[in-house]
Amino acid sequence: MNSDINNNSDTLYSRLMAWLLQESVPAATPSVHGQPDGLDPIDELEAADFQFDELDPLDFEDVNIAPTITGEIANDHTRVGSEDIPTREDIELGGTTRPYNLGDMPIVQNRFEALIKRKLQVEIERHPPLFPWETDIYEYEPDISDSVASTGVPSVQVWTPQLLNLPLPVPIPENVLVTLFNACSESVYSPYQLGRKMVKAVENLFPAQFQLLNNQAQMVLLSSGSGRDPEQLQLLLKELPSPSYDEATPEQQMILALLAAKEIISTLTVSLSPNQPSVERQWQTSVGVITVQAEYQIQEGVPTLRVISNLPESGSLTLRTPEGSAVSERTYPGYVSVEAFDLPPNQTYPLEIRFQDSDENPLVFAIYPTM
Repeated sequence: MNSDINNNSDTLYSRLMAWLLQESVPAATPSVHGQPDGLDPIDELEAADFQFDELDPLDFEDVNIAPTITGEIANDHTRVGSEDIPTREDIELGGTTRPYNLGDMPIVQNRFEALIKRKLQVEIERHPPLFPWETDIYEYEPDISDSVASTGVPSVQVWTPQLLNLPLPVPIPENVLVTLFNACSESVYSPYQLGRKMVKAVENLFPAQFQLLNNQAQMVLLSSGSGRDPEQLQLLLKELPSPSYDEATPEQQMILALLAAKEIISTLTVSLSPNQPSVERQWQTSVGVITVQAEYQIQEGVPTLRVISNLPESGSLTLRTPEGSAVSERTYPGYVSVEAFDLPPNQTYPLEIRFQDSDENPLVFAIYPTM
């Protein structure tokens, strides 16, 4: 009976090693007789039919196997077959044989695992696994692409419509307006006066012309306060080549940029006072108009700043203060509000507005309460 078990294990081991050492099926090449060269069809069928479930782990108990191959056979793996593999004993130098101890298995086990891994990788590449409901391999396309995953708000230039409607004598290109808007969003809550904020927002467009920018900014501020344009500014505006901004002289472009910066900063600045405790602002976006109403009052001796906004799209408000931030958001269009207490006057408090489905920089209002 033990002899039968040993013979059976020898046969199983020989078949296993023959299957593992078998190289991947080479690409078929035509022979002189018109038939493709490669693995013999009968051998290929026998190797493909060999399955792991034919091996019973119990058959390997207490059995000495000899996976080591020496001599010329060890150097030629392409001719390994069941007849080339020693079954129960290894061939030593000098022609003697010795039994292999099953307990001394590290090298054999590592080789065995490497062969199995390589063979499984080849089989998986040739025959990829399928889902239970599949009968063949399919190429699945994503349900929703990243480019259309955002439904409400475009990810580019969401704040641009307000800029395109600025009251300017000559339209300014959109790329220049976007640059001005980004600069104004940074300077709007700075501690400087309006004229300095305008120069700071425009100076990157006209480098190394700080003094000229200051002079032009004074003219722009005077024109807005007197109700009529100063003579020099009026002459410059009359000479503007309508409607091309690119054809204007550098001084004319400077005036137009300062006018645009003044309009942007004035719209984004919310000044509150005892005579005007509540102020409303609007900003046109690509999905509708944002309305912002700010109130600053002293209730029972506690200064309170409250902001109510009507958003055309889901979004959030963030009121930043030295003590922290007050945040409020909603997942659909409508009103949202934030409140902060014990805020001293004569300081600027940034209010950031974001749309939920937009990766644009926030729209920043500068709230400045005075007493």
